Amino acid sequence: MELTEVMYVAVRVADLLKLPTFKLSHTLAGVRGLIREVEYIDVLEHPDIDVLIKPRVLYLTSGFAFHENEQLQETLIAHMEDIGAAGLVVEPGRYLTLLSSQMIEEANRLQFPIVELPQGAVFANIIREGLEQIFLQQSAILRRSQEIQRQLTQVAFSGANLQKISQTIANLMGNTIIVADQNFSLLSFAFWEKEHKNQKRKAYVGRTLDQYLYNLERTGFIDKIRKTKKADRVEVLFSKQGEQAWVVVPVLVNDEILGYIAVLEDYHRMREEDWGALVQAATVTGMAIYKQVVEEEVARRQRNDFLFHVLEGQLPLGQEVLEQAKSLQISLHTTWSIIQIELVNLEEYRRRHFADSVQEEAASRQRDLAILIDQLTAKQKDLLVACKQEWITVLCPMTVNSHAREQAMQRVEVIKQELQRFAPELEIAVGVSRVCEDYRQLPLAYREAKETLEIGRNLDPLARVYCFWDLGVYQILTKLKDMPELKEYYEAILGRFDQLDTLTRSEFVKTLEAYFIANGNIFKAAQILYLHRNSMTYRLKRIQDLLGVDLDDSEVRFNLQFALKIRKVFP
Repeated sequence: MELTEVMYVAVRVADLLKLPTFKLSHTLAGVRGLIREVEYIDVLEHPDIDVLIKPRVLYLTSGFAFHENEQLQETLIAHMEDIGAAGLVVEPGRYLTLLSSQMIEEANRLQFPIVELPQGAVFANIIREGLEQIFLQQSAILRRSQEIQRQLTQVAFSGANLQKISQTIANLMGNTIIVADQNFSLLSFAFWEKEHKNQKRKAYVGRTLDQYLYNLERTGFIDKIRKTKKADRVEVLFSKQGEQAWVVVPVLVNDEILGYIAVLEDYHRMREEDWGALVQAATVTGMAIYKQVVEEEVARRQRNDFLFHVLEGQLPLGQEVLEQAKSLQISLHTTWSIIQIELVNLEEYRRRHFADSVQEEAASRQRDLAILIDQLTAKQKDLLVACKQEWITVLCPMTVNSHAREQAMQRVEVIKQELQRFAPELEIAVGVSRVCEDYRQLPLAYREAKETLEIGRNLDPLARVYCFWDLGVYQILTKLKDMPELKEYYEAILGRFDQLDTLTRSEFVKTLEAYFIANGNIFKAAQILYLHRNSMTYRLKRIQDLLGVDLDDSEVRFNLQFALKIRKVFP
């Protein structure tokens, strides 16, 4: 289907100066303001100027209204600028010979155009020719609006998908177009084909939500549109190009926001008339958004649920599972490492950046997690990602070799960088499993990743990244922790600690750990705990008396160290 690109250029003051009646005129001040748009031409001769002046109107005057009023001369230009008038055209003669220097200076400062006509100019001729030009252009606007509506309707009824509709809007608007769902996650985007065809992209968007688009959400701008349900413009930081303007129009269905059309003004500053065209585009886009959002959300949930069913061992692992994975566009035929991510301060982060009462808590949380997952998979498309509450589980494909740990940690570092670049205030903790060469080992790897994270945070809360390979004896203890014999062994060695109050128990555990870290050196152990040597000796004596042991016995020391490690794997 061939689409006609419809562009419109408003009538500006500079355009009117090209008409025959302005042939001998010249610009006295505000040359840079000649680009102002003009909707009407009127005469300014009545003293009640406050009533007369209107936005986007070019005014003709002989100076009758202000030639004897110095105070009005001082404030007139600023007043016209505040209202948004297009400019002032003066005819020197009976009432006015020269404009005051103050008016000229003010016009130059405000870039407000003042044009001087030759003596004897006839206002009626100027108004007639100027209005003809303006009305012709307004007719072009109407035709443009009708053409836009025709083309968009044609595209919609042709069964075109959202990407085709987006491309049509981009060509009609002459700018980059982004279509997002109600959570402001990217659905599609399109560049203006005429300018983009042989040029490097002026804006990076990608198939996932870019950080700069995400800033529209974080700064509260989208919340404002959610509440007003009206189109608006905002300037935001966009990569190295500095601040650029976005116009965002909500797509409404039954007065509910289904999504958004966002225009990045990278080629043209949008005119007010274009906003009306965008509203038309939003109407046509609504059903396409609904269809795509529903399809993608269903597919996302199915993939998420399927992955967790596999990881939690809820499905019989065989050919049927592989077929189900294939139907969801998931391939399990590779070597995997499981990366379990805990979003440590998710709730605090959400309250700070996504405080809104528009959505229910569960839906809002799901939105935020979906945005983070989109960011994770933006550049690492081979990852399989699923989420539950404040946990994100990543299936990371690996190469089978002797450097599995290094591979896994490299991928973890990339994941951390992506999340930190996107959401620098979000704190995460990561547990990494061993490599599994068969999808049937995925439940085991999933348990390893979760247990590694849990044990790692107990052992060293500040480390944030924990790898199963680094757990040492804890690799064995995590697999044996449910054995009653392990519990019995612990209780026989350190069970009396659990009969103490919480403070004393914690004090004794830290004392023993410091003692073993210092290899039995009481002085060094005291330094670790910032204690006096005598205090350390006293504590150790109390421990020996409580447990009935002798710390000079190597077998006793081994049993105590092992029991302390067992203690850390118990819930």
